[in-house]
Amino acid sequence: MNRRWRGWALYALAWVPVLIGYTNLLMRMRGLPFGGALEGSLVYVASAALLGAVIWHATARIRWPDRKYSSFVVTQVLLASMYSLAWLATIVLHLLLRIGVDAIMRSDEVFDGWQFLTGLWVYGVIAGVSYALRVTGRLREREAAAARAEALRMHAELEVLRGQLNPHFLFNTLHTVSALLQRDPVTAQQALERFADLLRYVLDARRLEQDEVTLAEELGFVRDYLALEQLRLGDRLNVVEQIDLESLDCMIPSLTLQPIVENAIKHAISPRAGGGTITIGAALEDDQLILVIADDGPGAVEEGVRAAQGLGLRVGRQRLETRYPKVGHFTVTTAPGAGFTVTLTLPANFMIISNTYTALPVG
Repeated sequence: MNRRWRGWALYALAWVPVLIGYTNLLMRMRGLPFGGALEGSLVYVASAALLGAVIWHATARIRWPDRKYSSFVVTQVLLASMYSLAWLATIVLHLLLRIGVDAIMRSDEVFDGWQFLTGLWVYGVIAGVSYALRVTGRLREREAAAARAEALRMHAELEVLRGQLNPHFLFNTLHTVSALLQRDPVTAQQALERFADLLRYVLDARRLEQDEVTLAEELGFVRDYLALEQLRLGDRLNVVEQIDLESLDCMIPSLTLQPIVENAIKHAISPRAGGGTITIGAALEDDQLILVIADDGPGAVEEGVRAAQGLGLRVGRQRLETRYPKVGHFTVTTAPGAGFTVTLTLPANFMIISNTYTALPVG
């Protein structure tokens, strides 16, 4: 049963208690036998329910307004009156066919005001529920559309981020390997293997539309990246790892760490003649994974950093906070002379079977 028919089935079931109650009322108050009371109740309830289906379709054409409520209220009052009169006409027609005009004229109960007011009340209930369902449905559609748009935007930015295994890094790497080929062929061969592993990681993630990897896989990718950068920077680049081994099977968004590490090399290591140290940490705290990337560079004024964050940090923050709302946190701590510390907090979701990306150790 599809969603539409399930909805109409629930609508019909909602009238069953009314049918039972009105049948009982006719038997007790009017002294009708069960058959007669059930027949009268069916006409009374079925006509109200069928006219209610018209209300459902009317609420689709006359949408709940964002403003100008006065015309909407006038329209609803007119529709409620039409509903009540149509319901009353259905009941009168049934009585006309069953007991005749003379009997109807001798009884004024059908034409009492309570029947008309009951019709207005029933219309209000049906229209209110209809509008509530429609408004809720539209809100869900808007949220779903916003989520799809956000996912598409994040996917586009992730593609840009993947493309940011940027040309100058690729050029520098190839230039370094070319220089090594004659004086140190073994190191050049290892560098080419690392370079191939880097490209495989990025291309495989794109080909498989893989947006999550284990921390071990991401660290392997970062280690290969750092090893290639060390060929260029030499002793100017020092790397310290403080990794909780239990955290290695945690799942994180792919390309989470490398853009932050690249940012640290670009701003804290390369510009300084003496280079510096990058510290990469990972630890489990209760049900959270804490990732830290820190450097001992010159640092900056924190307020200025927030306004000038590059693509890597900005996309990293957006991906984390979008994927893990309320529980994902991306913080940057810095001060002049104190370096940069980027801390990522996300849920510690574990992979059942680890498919660890392997990489040669840095150094």
